[in-house]
Amino acid sequence: MKPRGALRRIATAGTGLLVLALTLPMCTGVPLTAPSGSSITLFPNPGFIPANGGVSVITATVIEKAGTPVPNGTVVFFLTDLGTIDREARTKDGIVRVNLVSDSRSGTAHVTAFSGGVAVPQASPSATPTPQTVRLSLGIDTAYADDANSGTATVVIGSANPAHVIVQANPARITTPRSALITANVFDKDGNPVANVPVIFKVAPVTGILQETLDSGSVPVFTDTNGQAFDTLRTRALFDPTLQKTVEVSANLPVGDPVAVTVFIN
Repeated sequence: MKPRGALRRIATAGTGLLVLALTLPMCTGVPLTAPSGSSITLFPNPGFIPANGGVSVITATVIEKAGTPVPNGTVVFFLTDLGTIDREARTKDGIVRVNLVSDSRSGTAHVTAFSGGVAVPQASPSATPTPQTVRLSLGIDTAYADDANSGTATVVIGSANPAHVIVQANPARITTPRSALITANVFDKDGNPVANVPVIFKVAPVTGILQETLDSGSVPVFTDTNGQAFDTLRTRALFDPTLQKTVEVSANLPVGDPVAVTVFIN
């Protein structure tokens, strides 16, 4: 039988080891990343999103140099210079998906994905990360070289895409009934219709007193998949074929000058 003093020393030593174990930092494993020579290709869907809460799903395919998908669980890191994006995700069958979400700013988001490859640790972290810098989940800032495993894609956010607007009134002269459908057609620089663009319609008198209103109440109306936004102009003026007044209905986008159509009222 051991003396009480020896038992006391053993208990004290055990307590010390327990405290030491609890205070030691927990080790975290290095994430599995793609081997050197792998290719990363990004596919945004859609390629254009509205500026407030729009979401584009970024799909990345990660293929090894041998032409086979990287192992499941390979970590891919993402960054963007506009909007917010999931910091990292893990592959399944060589594919990973994250969400790019707009944050009320308009412009072109440049999305970059990294995984493995050649990396050079920075001496000190940058206060303002650049598109060439990504903070890893291990808390290390790493600048990736040009030959690193990486891929890029762009997503147009907000009103950066629209370049041309045509506004039409049907009918162009209001008699009976006492309303007209106003249509704004929004196109990009290549003549393609642009969806999800906010359009604010406004009406102003050209001659006479304003007796006209818009169904939208000048609240933004978003273009559909055909690049069209619709509103209805209504008049309270009494029908009189001998008198004619004129109003202008304008379509206002977040950028650019308003585009108007003239409506005649009898």
